Amino acid sequence: MKPTRGPAAADIIVVGSANLDHVLAVPRLPAPGETVAASDETTTTGGKGANQAVAAAALGGRVALVGVVGGDAEGRKARSSLRSAGVDVTYLGRGSARTGAATVMVDGSGENMIVVRAGANDELSADDVRRAIHALGSVHSLVLASLEVPLSAVLAAADVAGEIGARFVLNTAPARELPADLLAKCDVVVPNEVELAQLGGAAEDILARGARALVVTRGGRGVEVYVPGGKPIAVPAPEVEVRDTTGAGDVFVAALSTALQEGTHLEDACRFAAAAGALATTRLGARGMVPRREEIEALLD
Repeated sequence: MKPTRGPAAADIIVVGSANLDHVLAVPRLPAPGETVAASDETTTTGGKGANQAVAAAALGGRVALVGVVGGDAEGRKARSSLRSAGVDVTYLGRGSARTGAATVMVDGSGENMIVVRAGANDELSADDVRRAIHALGSVHSLVLASLEVPLSAVLAAADVAGEIGARFVLNTAPARELPADLLAKCDVVVPNEVELAQLGGAAEDILARGARALVVTRGGRGVEVYVPGGKPIAVPAPEVEVRDTTGAGDVFVAALSTALQEGTHLEDACRFAAAAGALATTRLGARGMVPRREEIEALLD
């Protein structure tokens, strides 16, 4: 992967995916074997890494995305969209495979089902990640990774974050079995309640494997914060009218990372992130829902 221009320092370095999302509005999510007619269809750029990078940039940080897209029209669209959103794409490489894609179904209550084809995202290498973070990061940076890219790339992100003294946040989506040495390198691990169950189901187990903090998102029931030796802290979610939950988790993680990078205490960072995630559910689409900082602060007030 060759950068196209000299890199700039980044407050938040996101290691993750960039996709093209096909979003279908349906009256209800289909049961196995059932066909449901969609009332609307939209196509937009997405991917957990790209969504998180865009949301963090919207909150005012200097943000870079480390990932891979294809050399196709979808990849060019993704790169252009990210650049327009203020995300540094110096280390968004061009792979040989097609750009990743996702099909998203959203029902009338805002619940969704998502199927992802990794495509070029699978070509992100550990060497790509090491090179990018060493070029972009410093002790003042925060490195954020999710699991729509190869685990070797995520492990490299954690290693290099430790080498340069940056904080490392891991969003365990989509859930997969994780080696203990990865969890031991995490300052904060962020699963939702389904992903926590897939990781073993007990917050204490995640902390016992070395994570320094665990933040579990539970949708409209808010957030639970766990640290070694402390009691769980419940952070409520603001009450809002939910339209679409697609991408709300990415907004939450981006807002949490932004607040932490700015020096906010973990519990207060979770309150900020919970408000951001709640606002995201009031809007349609994984990109159109990114709230502004003043909107989040107004909701908190």
